[in-house]
Amino acid sequence: MADVVEEYAEAALPAALRPYVASLTGYRLSGFAPGTHVGMPSRHLTLILALDDGITLSGNTLGSTRVRFDAVVAGLHTGPARVHHEGEQRGIQLALTPLGARALLGAPAAAFAGDAVSLDDAMGSVGRRLRERVGATTSWPDRFAHVTAGLSEMLDPDARVERSMAAAWGLLTSRHGQISVEDVAREVGWSRRHLSSRFAREFGPSPKALARVLRFERSRALVGRMPLSDIAIRCGYADQSHLVRDWRQFAGASPTQWLRNDALARV
Repeated sequence: MADVVEEYAEAALPAALRPYVASLTGYRLSGFAPGTHVGMPSRHLTLILALDDGITLSGNTLGSTRVRFDAVVAGLHTGPARVHHEGEQRGIQLALTPLGARALLGAPAAAFAGDAVSLDDAMGSVGRRLRERVGATTSWPDRFAHVTAGLSEMLDPDARVERSMAAAWGLLTSRHGQISVEDVAREVGWSRRHLSSRFAREFGPSPKALARVLRFERSRALVGRMPLSDIAIRCGYADQSHLVRDWRQFAGASPTQWLRNDALARV
C-alpha cells in the first residue's frame, strides 16, 4: 500500500483581497483508499483549481450525475456535495465570502447557491487564463502568485452587498447561528418576512437555513474531540438527536458514520 501523503500550503493573501477571500490553500493528498469525500455546507463559496485529472462532483443541483471539472465554483449549499476520488487529490482551494461572489464573480452569492459551475463559465477568459497559468507552474508560491494576480484582475472594488444584508449576515455568522431570525430582523429594522426574502435573493439560503448551517459548521470542528451530547449543547441544539438530524441533512450521515466512511474526513 502506498504511503499516505498530506501536504498543505497556505497563502498569505494581499490586503486588497482579504474582504473577498477567506483562505487560499494548496493541497496534495495521496495514498488514500478510493472513495467519496463529503463537501460540507459552510458559510463560504468554494473555488477549486484541480492540478491533476480534475475534480468529479455530484450532489445538490447535480443530483446523482457525476460531473468532472478542471476548475469549479461551488455556491452556498444545504446538502452534501460529493467529491469522487481515486485516493489522490491535488489542487488549490479558495474560500470566498459572499462579498467575494459580487466582487470577483460579478454576481450575488445566490446565483451560485446549491450549484457547481466551471470556472470558465463563472469568470470567462480570465478564469481560463488563470487555470492555464496555474497548471503550468510547479511550486506553491508561483501558483499562489498567479491566483492572486488573476483575482486582482477580476476584482471590482465597487461591488457591494447592501448594508442591511451585510449586517444580517454578520449577526448570524458572528454568533454561529445562535440568534433568532426575529432578533436579526429587529436589528436591521425589517420584518422577518422581508428579511427572509431579501436575504435569500442575495445569498441563496434563508436566514433560518444559514443559521442551521452555521451551527452545523461549528459542530463539525468539534466532532471527535468531545461527546456529541456536549457538542449539541455548545452549538445550540436542543439535544443530541437534534444535532444528528441536522448532520443527516447536511452531511448525509451521522457524525460517527462520517468519520468512519470518509477517508478524507479530517484532511
